[in-house]
Amino acid sequence: MPACARVLLVLCATLLLLSPASLQAQDEPSTTTLQGFVRATEDGGALQGANVVLRPPGESIQAAAVANEQGLYQLSAPLQSGRYLLEISFVGYEPYRDTLRLSSGEKRVVSVSLTTAPRRMEGVTVEERQPVQDAEAGLQTIRPADIETVPTPGPGSDLAAYLRSLPGVTATGDRGGRLYVRGGTPSQNLVLVDGLPIYKPFHILGFYSAFPGDMVSNADFYAGGFGAEYMGRISSVLDVNLQSGNTEAFEGSVGGGPFLASVRAEGPLQRGASSFLVRARHSLIEQTGATFLSDETPYKFYDVTAKVHTQSQSNQCSFVGMRTYDRGRIDPDRDASFQWTNTAVGGECLIFGDRTAQILDVSFGTTRFGNSVQSSDGTERDAGTWRLFTNFDLTQPGLWGNTIRWTVKVRADQYNFDLNELALGSTADDQFLITTTTHVGADLSWGETLTITPSVGAQFPISYAPPSVEPRLRLSYRPNGSPRTTLTAAGGLYAQFVAGVTDERDAGSSFQVLTPTPFGDRPSQAWHAVLGWDQRLGDPLRFSLEGWYKHLEDIPVPRWTPIVRFNTTLARANGTAFGADLSLQYTPDPLRLTVTYGYGQLTYRAAEDRLGAWAGADLIEYSPPYDLRHKLGATATLDVDWGTASVRWQYSSGLPFTSVYGFDTFLEVRGRRNTPFQNIGTPRTLFERAYDSRLPPYHRLDVSLGRSISLGASRSLSIEAGAINAYDRANLFYVDIFTLDQVDQLSLIPYLSFEVTF
Repeated sequence: MPACARVLLVLCATLLLLSPASLQAQDEPSTTTLQGFVRATEDGGALQGANVVLRPPGESIQAAAVANEQGLYQLSAPLQSGRYLLEISFVGYEPYRDTLRLSSGEKRVVSVSLTTAPRRMEGVTVEERQPVQDAEAGLQTIRPADIETVPTPGPGSDLAAYLRSLPGVTATGDRGGRLYVRGGTPSQNLVLVDGLPIYKPFHILGFYSAFPGDMVSNADFYAGGFGAEYMGRISSVLDVNLQSGNTEAFEGSVGGGPFLASVRAEGPLQRGASSFLVRARHSLIEQTGATFLSDETPYKFYDVTAKVHTQSQSNQCSFVGMRTYDRGRIDPDRDASFQWTNTAVGGECLIFGDRTAQILDVSFGTTRFGNSVQSSDGTERDAGTWRLFTNFDLTQPGLWGNTIRWTVKVRADQYNFDLNELALGSTADDQFLITTTTHVGADLSWGETLTITPSVGAQFPISYAPPSVEPRLRLSYRPNGSPRTTLTAAGGLYAQFVAGVTDERDAGSSFQVLTPTPFGDRPSQAWHAVLGWDQRLGDPLRFSLEGWYKHLEDIPVPRWTPIVRFNTTLARANGTAFGADLSLQYTPDPLRLTVTYGYGQLTYRAAEDRLGAWAGADLIEYSPPYDLRHKLGATATLDVDWGTASVRWQYSSGLPFTSVYGFDTFLEVRGRRNTPFQNIGTPRTLFERAYDSRLPPYHRLDVSLGRSISLGASRSLSIEAGAINAYDRANLFYVDIFTLDQVDQLSLIPYLSFEVTF
């Protein structure tokens, strides 16, 4: 029996022992299961984080649960037959209480809707003071209230701006739509929206993405250490859940600003049972940028998202369609126009009943990504990928209130590229691959003190590579059961069978080729280790510290060549990445103050003969251009009756780049292919040691001031004024390695935006 099969067999057998189907002592009560949705009466929306407790009248709690991002809760515990009090509560809503008569071993569905409490208006967005879930290693749970704290040229806020403020996230500039997480590359990040994979949802201007703040219900961002339910990527996971439309009333909004216009519509298809939601945004910066920035702004983008949602007492389904488009020049002075698109359509259904304790989550869909670049010198590059997938996710209660989860996924991927380089000919490839993955995991809790989440997953590429088995573990420990101190840890093995090829030397390029692992049966691998400490120093003060380490193996990097061309010939490198993230939050109402600091170090190692290098060493060590050592940030938000004021300041140390000491031309003379009288040769760039220099430090201040004005019944006007890079710092974007020109990031960007809601 293969080793990977033995590992899966042992874990599955262990988890089966935790299942209620396993043998129980005859004198013990059978496991009783209570499950359902917690929603808001006013719009039918899910209330993530709602507390659900079950206890005999006048006695202590027998079982407790917290509603997840879909509003779903499940209580499972061995209970004697009798009367029990069910209590469901959520901040800002009237609590729900009911007395139930339950039989031992009974399975029942109880879905409830909570009504807004009168006091809710006294503290707008009270939920931002109360975390949805406890601290977990590597995990940042993001809510709309968090996104709104970061100034963004409106109308509205955007998830991209918030992500760029996190200490473990690196952006090489304010253009290009690329994010690097704790030493990983963009192609090593997994981005999901309602279960649909999206390859590059970030727009050409770094402030914007396909996720405007008012479309995000919540987002789980794992900077590392994520469980085996997420497979196929080795760096990070961004799992976004979109808002559902209002099931009770029609709503809409229209907004505009100097850089962006937006429209939104939502409402019931069948009151109380189904809804629709449509959101569209289109850039205006190409037309208005010259006026506001006194500079050319060749950037165009748009995104359109539509969602249909149906719900009942024991199931809910969502169907999502998304389209994004970006086009422009990363460097306005360079004649190279980049373009990328995402198109995704899919659905997800969550189903359970009152005769079984299992919860089935089924998702399916298709997604397409394409990007290209064209230059007037004849260079043309096109690349993309297409995926068709279906997922089955089964959750069931185990013994002693634990939970077991199983998944099976099947996907078909097509990868293609066509590169036409001036004087170097054309290179093209097209591959179609099928992969299945499976995962099993459990949530094991010992009271209020310890929670352990073991999981193991396996990827089975059909015919093009051997399977990969990936064990992972997450845990959370509270000394003495106190919520004031939480110690967390996570780690495991991660494998990726797809490589993303970019020109790392050129920050002015955003083109990427996705291709199956180039090393035969050797996928890229990473070992993660994360240790965290979260300390509540009082009601308004919270401190957290997280250290992380990644060991990287078989990472594909482009071979170094002095010829100016996009290089799909890859070399194999190993590496290490480590660092620490620190956060301090002070939140006395109505002020919210956050200070963060991140340190990171990434080093690649590759043999000289593999890398094609000229450094004169057998083993070359270097830090790639996204190796950000220091990142310091501070955000302050004041939310009062008059309006909301936000300030964000960030400092970053300089990024590495490869300096140039000269140029020449290469003339191919073998076989008399060219003569100096007819062909002057192919331009070549002569580099110093790779990434031997660093750009100067970066710092920037963003400010915003917003106010909402009532326009009568069910109508309001939101106005926001602000500035990005308020003190007009001349931050260096990159040094063009082909012209030696210095390209700055965006200068002072003042803005005034509005949004009318009705």
